[in-house]
Amino acid sequence: MKLQRFATWLLGSAVLIIGSLIAATTYVYFSLHTLTDVQRQVQQYQYSVDRLVILKNELLLNRDEASVQALHRQIDSHIAAQLSNPFNAQTHAQSALITETQQALEEYIAHLNTLVSLLTRMGLNEDKGLRQHFRAQAHKLQELAEEQNNLILNNEVLELRRREKDYLMRFDDQYLAQHRQHYDAILTLIERQRLGNSASRILKSYGQNFAEVVALFNRIGVHGDEGIRQTLRQQESRIEDLLQRLDIQYTQTQIDDALLAITATLVVVVLVAVVLLAFLQLLSMRVNDSLTRLHRQIRQVMDEEDFSSRTGLDGRDEIGRLGQDIDQLFAFIEELLERLANAQNKLVEEAKLASLGSMVSGFAHELNTPIGVAITSQSLLKDQFSLLKTDFSTGKLKKHTLSALIDNAEQSLALLENNLNRSASLIDTFKMMAAQNQYDKEGLFNVRTTVSHIMTSLQSEFDSAVAIYHIDIDEQLEIISSPAALTHIITCCVRNCLMHGKTNGRTLEVGIRVKEQNSALHLFIEDNGPGIEEPLLSKAFEPFITTKRHEGGTGLGLAIVYNLVRSNLDGQITLHNLPQRGLSVHVTFTPKSIQRG
Repeated sequence: MKLQRFATWLLGSAVLIIGSLIAATTYVYFSLHTLTDVQRQVQQYQYSVDRLVILKNELLLNRDEASVQALHRQIDSHIAAQLSNPFNAQTHAQSALITETQQALEEYIAHLNTLVSLLTRMGLNEDKGLRQHFRAQAHKLQELAEEQNNLILNNEVLELRRREKDYLMRFDDQYLAQHRQHYDAILTLIERQRLGNSASRILKSYGQNFAEVVALFNRIGVHGDEGIRQTLRQQESRIEDLLQRLDIQYTQTQIDDALLAITATLVVVVLVAVVLLAFLQLLSMRVNDSLTRLHRQIRQVMDEEDFSSRTGLDGRDEIGRLGQDIDQLFAFIEELLERLANAQNKLVEEAKLASLGSMVSGFAHELNTPIGVAITSQSLLKDQFSLLKTDFSTGKLKKHTLSALIDNAEQSLALLENNLNRSASLIDTFKMMAAQNQYDKEGLFNVRTTVSHIMTSLQSEFDSAVAIYHIDIDEQLEIISSPAALTHIITCCVRNCLMHGKTNGRTLEVGIRVKEQNSALHLFIEDNGPGIEEPLLSKAFEPFITTKRHEGGTGLGLAIVYNLVRSNLDGQITLHNLPQRGLSVHVTFTPKSIQRG
């Protein structure tokens, strides 16, 4: 009944959570849909205004009837539609911004109408408006000059017309001043030659009409930063800014609403989860635990990390057998930890270098994986016991369930055995690394002969790697030192070259050379491989540093070499990448004696 009640609670909670998520998703969807509509409306608004600006510029450029009609069509169709279909305001700020935008657009249209009126008054072409009037007066002056055969007057009128056209084309004040000079000259000429009141009236009428055209141009704005043109540009910028602000306000409002809906949904989900967890805890506390002893024992081992304790279950049934297996597991882990402690103590006691501390740290890090598997398997067994406990307390324990639990336990034990054996292997390797007494024996030996023997023993590995080697050592060079240590150093370094130096399409070459300098020997082991990445050069001698772990590398080879060089040869070892390509291992040490055989 308790499980059924819990299932009912779980189903109801799931329905509530799903309903909340659906409601929040629906609200967010409609909010985004509304936002999309508003953004589309803002884009249409901006497009209509941009189109209006283009038509205005065409009108100022062409000054013809077609441009005026196109401008009026845009205002009567699209702009009127925008003004009659305003945005739906959701806040007071949006309402105020919408009103301001419409007012700005209406003012812009009013100034456009004023611009059209002024251009029409001035004359959309030379045959209309004021431009037609002063052109007609100028033609009359020319006809008068031709009738009277007055070349001086005719020339002055032509110059007047030229300055008129220069100004209307370039709007440069110097042409306007020159135009005024010719106008005054013609007026003086008419008075001096007594050409009559008719000529004077024609000239004055021309001057008044031209002056009015100039005034209209000044009012419109000869340049873009003057007159009505400047006002229109300012209003265009203002409308664009208002539309951007309107878009931002709508976007922010919809985002805030969506976040509010999501937050409310998360609150509901968290509350339901808390209630559900509380109910589950209450149900768990009331379950009769027939396996309390075993559970308490495993918990004690996990908390205290004391693997010497035992479950004490010795029955012949499945639970008893499982308890015995766990006791054996605890005994195996206890023995392993004892071996680990002994190995670690020995390493610490025999350490002669400060770097040995990093070896222990790396060793512990390397052991973390198998030991972690043991703890994880132990946690898995605990979960299986909890499930078994629940089934047993409710009377639902079946044979196949118990058999499955035993199978899982056996698999976990097998996994534990493999990983713990891996840990034991690491411990043995580390013991070998620490045991350096075998390299303490020194004697006289030929360096070239010793190296040749080493390379001969590695010939099969060179053949497998499709690699070659060459030796550059004086055949007469003999020293008193540790041949075992030097053999191990060269062997480890050469094998390291074979493992890491292989490249596709290129034969690996390994070179060994020795030179004497100031009573010291310099041993170089070099290859033409890819070298070592710069970040790893400073860490290459640390234990467990390797890039070939997936190929069986342990990262202990160069660490052992480092200890042998420092402890047994009392020397130095460095790594560096060669300029062309490859890696160089440089060992420097001072043997007790250097001789020439």
